[in-house]
Amino acid sequence: MTIPAVGPASGRPAARGRRGRVTSSSMRGAATGQPAPRPSAARGPTGPAASVPLTQRAGGPDLARGLALLGIAMANTVGWLHGTQWTVLLKQADATVADRIVNVIAALTVDNRGFPLFALLFGYGIGVLHRRSLARGERSRTFLGRMLRRHLVLLALGLAHGILLFSGDILASYAIIGMLCAVLVSRRSRWLLPLAMLLTVPLLAPWGWADATYGLIPADGYPDASAATYLEGLEIRARDMLYGVGTALVMDLGLLGPMAIGAIAARIHLLEQVTPNRDLLRPITAGGIAVGLAGAVPLTAVLVADPHHAWFASEVGLGILGVLHQLTGVAGALGAATGAALVADAVRGPADAVPGPADAVRGHADAVRGPADAVRGHAGESNPEPSRRKPVAVAVHGVEALGATALTAYVLQSVIFLALYPPYTLDLGARIGSAWSAVIVLAGWLVMIVLASGLRRAGRRGPLEFVLRRLAGSTSPRGSDPGSADAASVGPSIAGSAHSTPGSRT
Repeated sequence: MTIPAVGPASGRPAARGRRGRVTSSSMRGAATGQPAPRPSAARGPTGPAASVPLTQRAGGPDLARGLALLGIAMANTVGWLHGTQWTVLLKQADATVADRIVNVIAALTVDNRGFPLFALLFGYGIGVLHRRSLARGERSRTFLGRMLRRHLVLLALGLAHGILLFSGDILASYAIIGMLCAVLVSRRSRWLLPLAMLLTVPLLAPWGWADATYGLIPADGYPDASAATYLEGLEIRARDMLYGVGTALVMDLGLLGPMAIGAIAARIHLLEQVTPNRDLLRPITAGGIAVGLAGAVPLTAVLVADPHHAWFASEVGLGILGVLHQLTGVAGALGAATGAALVADAVRGPADAVPGPADAVRGHADAVRGPADAVRGHAGESNPEPSRRKPVAVAVHGVEALGATALTAYVLQSVIFLALYPPYTLDLGARIGSAWSAVIVLAGWLVMIVLASGLRRAGRRGPLEFVLRRLAGSTSPRGSDPGSADAASVGPSIAGSAHSTPGSRT
């Protein structure tokens, strides 16, 4: 759910979350989960970490990011729609039937589900990077040094995004809380991440309480969304971003919970090695999505039946429903991530499966054939181009391509909104509701899929992904051995944009 960008000067409560568990014997046996180092890997300090080639990225996390980008864009529009009183989940209290339908869909599937999903995937990426660091024989301080550099770059990007474009930026919060997650991941104590998860997931409860009670106070959109000029909006965003970054370790610590879940899942390659984890993925998917939907129903019912709080105006009652909506969203996010892994694996099939450590013995033979041939499989297995596959497969690969450029797509969404919604541009924020906003969001999302697919075919990353990797010291490998331990990695992305997740939170 999106949180209004408010700071101390506005007189409203400060935004939290700025700028938007599974156990079994098989999991315990794989708890260490690190791929064996390659025979040639030297112990001790190494050179810059190489990014995973685009053709070797695991499909599940990218598919989840690509789908969540659609949700986070829809959720973020509530901050741009101004001039109409908010109700629960920051929706417009006065809405047409079409607007209300869109709002209900968002309340059940997007609000307070998208930002935990992006945070979970962000933590998963950190876990993967740590696995790769261990496989190279690096010390913890080397890994943490690289993570610090990476997160400082992400923090700078978040500040620029939040000040110049969108007051609901989530990148800055991800950078700060993500570095804390990286520290926990690098510790030898295996219980630190589960403990962090248990302690910080409940910290999301105040966010849900606020989301459910905004209809009881005068609020009708982000302050900068109704600013008369760009410079006025810039001043508001700068003040709120600086306040949000300064309080992130306290106000946004709840993000560590989903990140810790993702990092724990990365220990056993949960979203990458689908076949050995299928017995876990299926019940997690079914249970997580069911809990997420069930927990969203009560607050959604208030949105439909009593948006003006004519008969249900209890702050405590609404707050409890908001906390339920928020916390069950974490389960829904986990179910969405594992479901995406299952779908991506089903579409790719065995010939497309991301290689695991057991495939390393075939790496040198594949390298002779070249990277393009290697990813097509072994022993004559075919991997036809997506254009020659079924439409569902083409669509899935397109969304995966978008998920691989989640950082660029997340910022590009804000560029589109800034060009359409404020009073000093087309002022659509005061003229349309959720339904027309959904049309705009869907159209932009489809266009970005086409652009991202073109980048993938050209073997290029998104512009901001390239900047992040270049400034953070990561390099794109040329002719990398697809049988290496790195080949099973997903490579971190935001997301959240969303996201990610995720201030702006979906």
